[in-house]
Amino acid sequence: MIYYGDAGQYVKETPSVFRKILFEKNHIFLPCTELIKDKRPSNIYLVGSGSSYYSAQLAAPFLKKFLGIPVVAVSPINFMEEMEQDLKQALVCGISQQGTSTGVIRAIDYAKKRGCQVLACTGEYNTEIVHHGDAVLYVECGIEDAGATTKGYTATAFTLILFGMHMAKVWGRLSEKTEWQYQEQIEQTIVHMEKNLNLKEEWYEHTAEGLEKCQDLIILGSSKSRRILPEIVLKFSETCRFPVRGYEAEEFMHGVYNAVNYNTEFLYLFDGEKESDERLWKLSEYYQKQGNKQYCINAGIGKGIEKRFVTNGMFSIFEYILPIQMLFIDVSKRRGINLNIPKDPDFHKHMNSKIE
Repeated sequence: MIYYGDAGQYVKETPSVFRKILFEKNHIFLPCTELIKDKRPSNIYLVGSGSSYYSAQLAAPFLKKFLGIPVVAVSPINFMEEMEQDLKQALVCGISQQGTSTGVIRAIDYAKKRGCQVLACTGEYNTEIVHHGDAVLYVECGIEDAGATTKGYTATAFTLILFGMHMAKVWGRLSEKTEWQYQEQIEQTIVHMEKNLNLKEEWYEHTAEGLEKCQDLIILGSSKSRRILPEIVLKFSETCRFPVRGYEAEEFMHGVYNAVNYNTEFLYLFDGEKESDERLWKLSEYYQKQGNKQYCINAGIGKGIEKRFVTNGMFSIFEYILPIQMLFIDVSKRRGINLNIPKDPDFHKHMNSKIE
């Protein structure tokens, strides 16, 4: 499938998409409210593949906090093979931005047959998945005519988080005062997302130029940024087409370091928390001595992107995503890759993993 959109432009639209979803949330959630109003589930499964799965991983801890019940992000195959014993009182949300994931559709059909409440979550109208849910939660991010989704990933996670807040309010678990406090934090995060789209051009130039010839990248973060690492790894791999791995620093220190060689390059995600930042600094100092190329985000003045993130905010994790998305788009262009043309157009057809 050939795409015609501009991935960079989609990233730049993200803050305005967030504002739109925040402003229209009550209207967006109205069709789903009847489903969750009277029957409270014992637990929630967020089922997705690829970026939809990773958006579920990002959103799940927020929903668990708001609702006080287990909320699990899970792939379709694991859901169907391992979760049957917990399904009777569960709410199952199948997530597919384009609505064409055959694995997710099979999973929510499986859940329906076992008597679950089923919510279909998608960014497309009149797509296949909308016919398989008891209600549809639309991700109102507009058209994203691209193989590598960017605003769709962030908008899906954001929509799920806001829907979790909405459910908590319907169930009487969230006061108006707390809702307004959360909303103020979200609005502050959106402002900083906009600022971070206008980062110093020299950082992008320096980092993208360095990664242009990269053959082996390791992305290291903290426990906080670990929730976005899988998506970052996926998108660097998908768009730049070289081996990429991502780890929380502690995880990396237990064995993975043995796979580092002189070709390995590092990208560090500093989160502003003293203990995790100190660990990343020690790692960067060590590999500086080893001669490995290194890049960083939010490390401090003169070191990568300066400290300009709301690191103490509940929703601040979203601020890290946009600069990284702009980075892998820039790197892919430097490597001569056209993101609108899939490298292997026969793959999904052979695997029957997407509905054409």
